[in-house]
Amino acid sequence: MADTRIGYIDIHRSGRGEYMGGLLITDRLGIPIEFRHTEPVSPTKVQQVLYGKALERFLKSETLAKCLLNDLENKPDLLVVPDAEYYSLTKQFHFPFVQLTKAAREPLAQHGDFVEVSEAEINLQVLSLREPLRVRVDRKNAASMAAVKTILVDVGRTMDMLEPLARVQEALRALILENQ
Repeated sequence: MADTRIGYIDIHRSGRGEYMGGLLITDRLGIPIEFRHTEPVSPTKVQQVLYGKALERFLKSETLAKCLLNDLENKPDLLVVPDAEYYSLTKQFHFPFVQLTKAAREPLAQHGDFVEVSEAEINLQVLSLREPLRVRVDRKNAASMAAVKTILVDVGRTMDMLEPLARVQEALRALILENQ
């Protein structure tokens, strides 16, 4: 799995109500291969009224994330997403979407050990972290969990699987500041 690519995506909302999306693809060491970002998007007052509480979800998944994923030159083997709102895109993109967080439990005995929480969630021990990873996929794509686990066990030997998402978030904050 020497050429494994992991994607990290997030959408940031500025204090001025602008949204900007960023997508980082790394290799198995966490070294950037590709970074894409959108221009800031400011919903109009009419859009805010018409979309209501669904506006942010629509902008995140159906507008900004879809644009970023369509423009990628280096498709990831899996995409780390910050929340389940991105799962609606799994129908259009043929790689697993995964939520990763710390499992808040004692370490498991060995690298690669896991505890199944449900068909769509496991706690997985990786070398790069003291506590296990909480790994969640969309229930509709629970069959992808075995492939996800294999990738994470391999890549978890060489990089902190959580850290690149923080890089995307920091890059988006910096880009928004540049545009002000």
